[in-house]
Amino acid sequence: MFDNLPIWDEVLYLGRRVVWPRGARIRGPGDPAHGIFLIRSGLIKVSAVSREGMLRTLWLMGAGSVLGEAALLSGKPYRHEISVMEPAEAHEFPEPVVMRELLEKYPALSRQLLVNIAAKSYIGSSQLEDAVFLNGPQRVARLLYGLDQVHRSSSLPVSHLAIAEMLGLHRVTVSNAIGLLRRAGFLDETTHGIRVADPDGLAAYAQDPSGGH
Repeated sequence: MFDNLPIWDEVLYLGRRVVWPRGARIRGPGDPAHGIFLIRSGLIKVSAVSREGMLRTLWLMGAGSVLGEAALLSGKPYRHEISVMEPAEAHEFPEPVVMRELLEKYPALSRQLLVNIAAKSYIGSSQLEDAVFLNGPQRVARLLYGLDQVHRSSSLPVSHLAIAEMLGLHRVTVSNAIGLLRRAGFLDETTHGIRVADPDGLAAYAQDPSGGH
């Protein structure tokens, strides 16, 4: 979500380094929050879970994102399933450190935690608006643009099925949308995943598919 790692450098000694392999389950619904995690590298997936056990991806978190602050500060357990999409490294700060050190002695970090919570709220409201107002290709374009901004590598390791699950769309709808975006020159597909060839064009298409191309 954010590129805010430098402002955390002076407090890293207050936490402990943790490493998660691909596929690891970090937290799940009902788990207590005993601290927060600063994501240093990798890619984390946050999913909502239905009563029937179905998962719907809400957002992805990359380096600079903070995990667990909403649950910790509200005094409530985690609501979502949180897992590792790519091997990740983080620093964990226990509750006493967060409350007595980070929040009281480091105003910049307090502000950043508020920004983090606000951004997640904004993402949630944006997803609702997207589902109501955007067509399938626009929703796929917006998701891939966001992933590209978080991931910042040569290709995005996501399948058509994974995108369909994230957006609540049919896989065929996603494949057709990706084909359209590829023909427009916004994307390439490789054996390693999807490469965003034209980020600005992709973002513009998500806003207005009639403009250009």
